[in-house]
Amino acid sequence: MGIATRDDRSPGDRGTPDGPPGSAGIPGTLGWSAVEVAGPWEGAAADRTRDAVLAAVAGIEGVVGLAARDLGTGRTLRLRADEVFPTASVFKVPLLYALHRLADAAAVDLGRRVTLTAADRVPGSGVLQDLAPGLAPTIGDLAVLMTVVSDNTATDLVLGLVGKDRLAAENARLGLGATTVPLSVREIFCAATGLDPADPATTYDALREALRGPVRDPASVAYADDARNDTSTPDDMVTLLGAIQRGDGLSPAAHAAVLDTLGRQKNTTILPARLPEETPIAHKTGSLRGIRNDVGIVTAPNGPYVVAIFAKRLADEAAAVRSLADLSRAVWDAFTDAP
Repeated sequence: MGIATRDDRSPGDRGTPDGPPGSAGIPGTLGWSAVEVAGPWEGAAADRTRDAVLAAVAGIEGVVGLAARDLGTGRTLRLRADEVFPTASVFKVPLLYALHRLADAAAVDLGRRVTLTAADRVPGSGVLQDLAPGLAPTIGDLAVLMTVVSDNTATDLVLGLVGKDRLAAENARLGLGATTVPLSVREIFCAATGLDPADPATTYDALREALRGPVRDPASVAYADDARNDTSTPDDMVTLLGAIQRGDGLSPAAHAAVLDTLGRQKNTTILPARLPEETPIAHKTGSLRGIRNDVGIVTAPNGPYVVAIFAKRLADEAAAVRSLADLSRAVWDAFTDAP
C-alpha cells in the first residue's frame, strides 16, 4: 500500500508487488452505455466523454471503476461506480478525516508525541520503519506521514488511536455504506502471506521477508472485494471527497489541514500524471499486487471536481497505470470542456 510495496513513496521506487494478477471483467469488452453520464452536458459532450473513457480503459486487462463529479455544475461520470474494490492505502483518506474529527472534539491531541518502539514497525511503504526506536513524532506528524508517503507504521498507529469502531461510525455517518476497514495494514500483510498476526513469531523481520516471497494466494482476504477486507466503491469515495472539499463536519482549521495533507501526496503516477503542470490536486493512492487506486480533489480552472479511480485484478500493473492516467485526463477534459 502502496500497501505492500513502496510504490507510494515515489513513482520510480518499487519494492515487493502485492496483489494477484487476473483478467476477469476486461474493460475493453464494455459497451458504450457502460459509461454513465448525468447532469447538464451540452451537445455532443456526453458522447465524446463516453468515447474518451472507453478508449482510456480499452487496453487494461483487469477491472476498472470510476466515479467523478464536477462540484460546480453537478455533472457526473460513472463506470462500475457502485462495484466494491479493495482500497489498499486509499482507506487512509477516511482515516485522516476521522482523526481530524476526533481532534475537533478534543478526543485526540494532534500535538501529543508518540514514542515509537521496534514493535510498532510495519513493512511496505514509509520511512518510520527505517528509523531508530525512541523517535517521538506528534500524532499530527503521523497523519502527514500516513498520507504523504503512505507510511504503514504511521497508519497503524493512527488507526489504533482512532479505533476501527469509531472509524466505522464516521463512515456510516457520511453514508459510506460500502466502505469497510476491518484490517490494519499489518493484518492485511499477514493475510497476504499466510502469517498469523497474533503469533509472536510474526515479527517485523519475518513479515518483511514473507512479503518478498513469490505470488501469494489470489483467494487471500488481502485481495478480497468484500467486507472481510478494507474495501470501498468509487461512489463512496466521491461522497467522502465531496464532504472533505466542503468541510462537512470539520472546523475551518481541520478542513484546511486535511486538504493541505492530501495536497502533499508524493505519488503522482495516476491522477496528476497527465494533467496540466501545477494543477492543484489533493489525493491519495493505494496499491497492492494487481491493484492500483487513486482518489482526489482536482482544482480545475473552472472549479473543483472529485474523482475516484479504482482498478483490480490487473495483469500488467505498469501498463494499467499509464492507462489510468489517460482516464484521469479524460475526466479533466470532460469537466473543463477541453477539445
